[in-house]
Amino acid sequence: MDVSQIVDILFTWWSKHSEDIISSSLKIAAIIIAYVIIRALVLQLASKLLTAPLMNGMGDMRAARVRALHSVIKSGVNFVLGFIAIIMVIQTCGFDIVPLLTTASVAGLAIGFGAQKLVKDVISGFYILIEDQYGVGDYVTIGIASGVVEELGMRTTRLKDNSGKLFIIANGDINQVYNHSRGHLWVWTDVPLSAVADLDKAKTVLNALGQAIAEEMPEKVKMPFKCEGLSTIGCEKITIRFAGGVVARYQDEVLLKLNERIRDELAKNDIGLG
Repeated sequence: MDVSQIVDILFTWWSKHSEDIISSSLKIAAIIIAYVIIRALVLQLASKLLTAPLMNGMGDMRAARVRALHSVIKSGVNFVLGFIAIIMVIQTCGFDIVPLLTTASVAGLAIGFGAQKLVKDVISGFYILIEDQYGVGDYVTIGIASGVVEELGMRTTRLKDNSGKLFIIANGDINQVYNHSRGHLWVWTDVPLSAVADLDKAKTVLNALGQAIAEEMPEKVKMPFKCEGLSTIGCEKITIRFAGGVVARYQDEVLLKLNERIRDELAKNDIGLG
């Protein structure tokens, strides 16, 4: 077969199929252009809706949550629109997509059974972000673990407690969350005094100390410690309840510091401990 015959064959083939090829090419181009435009519009709309709170002085932790949610939505939009565009392009090229979809459905079903836990974790992580149950930097209690959220991912949550232990918890296993960072935590310490101690003087000294501690540690103490009254009364000693509001993650640090200062202030003012 010489060159002229090959050219004739190609010309004949092109004459028969050129219209279909041009038509299919235009359709594919239209699909790609539509995909790019729709994707850009959807992502821009999502970006405006999610970044509007950031412009209103949202805190760093909430801002991190919004950015994480934006990333998840962006990935979802890319996947859904991309999958639809690919199916439309394959169908435009003349391929029968029914066997492909059937095969994909069977494979997806098999994978789905094997990845039920993974899917549950991801969906739970998405709802945690949507509902703002907690965010990076919050002090929370999940099951037996209490600590600061160091990382909130779509599959796992990482907590670090006060002793430095790192807890990695699957989002799908989280049934109940105690978020201590939405407002202050009310804590107290009972101060034992001698039964013959001057109660009014002791209250004045302790209330002044509570105010001083709050001024010294404003990022840790949110409500100054105050004397709430006598929690116990006895022949040899009485006990004053001294309570205040603190940021949950600092409660142990504040109470340790407070107990030291209570001892020093009572000794300085000649008020005997019970």
